Amino acid sequence: MSSVDKKPEGGNTGTGDHNQKTEWPELVGKSVEEAKKVILQDDKLEAWIVVLPVGTIVTMEYRIYRVRLFVDRLDTVAQVPRVG
Repeated sequence: MSSVDKKPEGGNTGTGDHNQKTEWPELVGKSVEEAKKVILQDDKLEAWIVVLPVGTIVTMEYRIYRVRLFVDRLDTVAQVPRVG
């Protein structure tokens, strides 16, 4: 099972901003909802958040707006979320 959340329209997309955040190591061990909130509050990023169980095989194409949250059985973030 997976889910996708998109930041509401009207936010700053961060286009051309080379200093935007691309990973969130501080979210490992946090709940899915808490992680989503932190990522979507980053005003430099318009994110498509995809929640997947740890071990899910994913495609390798890079998407600048996608952030994958790999979660354990308790729906806590198990790996560092990264843009891509």
